[in-house]
Amino acid sequence: MRRGPRNALAGAATALAALVAVGAVQPALAFDPFGPSGTVVVTPTSSNQFAGTYDRGAGSREFSTRLGAPPGGGAGALELRTPGDDDRIQFGTDEIAGPLSRFRSSSYWAVRDPESTSGAMPSFQIAVDIDGGDLAPRDLHILSYVPDPAPAGTWTRYDVGSGTFCLARQIGAADAYRDCVAGGERRTLDQIIEAYPQATGYAAGVNQGGGTAGLVSAVDLVQVGNRTYDLDPG
Repeated sequence: MRRGPRNALAGAATALAALVAVGAVQPALAFDPFGPSGTVVVTPTSSNQFAGTYDRGAGSREFSTRLGAPPGGGAGALELRTPGDDDRIQFGTDEIAGPLSRFRSSSYWAVRDPESTSGAMPSFQIAVDIDGGDLAPRDLHILSYVPDPAPAGTWTRYDVGSGTFCLARQIGAADAYRDCVAGGERRTLDQIIEAYPQATGYAAGVNQGGGTAGLVSAVDLVQVGNRTYDLDPG
């Protein structure tokens, strides 16, 4: 995957694309289509390639034990809060950069606080170089996976790879998540790969915000290919 001048895009991108300004994207592993393997624990003092990306407004994130953790998720998880409709919180990594086929096996766990006034759940987004060449502004797209609601207080596993995505070109302050929720066309990952065989994912992670006022949730065990990220207070 060849990459062009990334920092120039960071100001224009308002989603996971902001990760391009955090550090170098990890190169795809030609010998392993699933990329890095094993489970790593992400804590407040050990980010293990994770970073907040496009945080906006009064949104907040905190490693916490308050909402517990899913099976195998340790003592806690990453709690997300978006009190207002325009607040946003993201937590993503570029370690799993590579072909979109890598995301055929991807998932995460999420739970909604019973005290939340929003029925939404945290979503999952993939920042994509649509043609796999030099990353120019016109090439920057966002894949948004919007999960179905789940009972409050119940940890739910979302199988991202077998779900459907909205594909949106990132232009200025466009909000790919809002557009998807508002009725954007949804396609399977295989359909997107068939339409854009050169497309490359270069960052991915969880997203909350953009019309989710009052949502308090937690996420954990983010998995892409053979890599799992256990988000834990430590």
